[in-house]
Amino acid sequence: MDWHLAGTLIAAMATMLGIPLTAMVLYLKSIRSDQLVVQASLSRRVDDLERECRRIRDAVDRIEVAYTPREEWLRETMLARRQLERLTEMMARLQAEGESSRALATQFHRATNAIIELTERLGERLAASHDERGVHQSS
Repeated sequence: MDWHLAGTLIAAMATMLGIPLTAMVLYLKSIRSDQLVVQASLSRRVDDLERECRRIRDAVDRIEVAYTPREEWLRETMLARRQLERLTEMMARLQAEGESSRALATQFHRATNAIIELTERLGERLAASHDERGVHQSS
């Protein structure tokens, strides 16, 4: 086969394949850009819907508060009051335990100081006793 003939065949096939491939690439690119636009639009719409749902939920909550029966409001208030009393009692217990821990630490400190003082006195007496024995033995 002649190189000139092979080159001509390849050039002919390149134009026959290149043009359709280029058209397909451009078509797929336009489809992708359309998808991005549609996705951004849908995302914006979903955000708008979520914002509206929150606004409606807040409005319903305000209506529920405005039209809550007095008995239910009193019941909820009493429940909150009981929970607050439990919390107050728990804080008082914690404070008392903290104070008793401080008192215990103070007593432990005093006992440690007393032991140290007794040890020092005992050491002094032993040293004095040792010195007296040394004086009596040398005499």
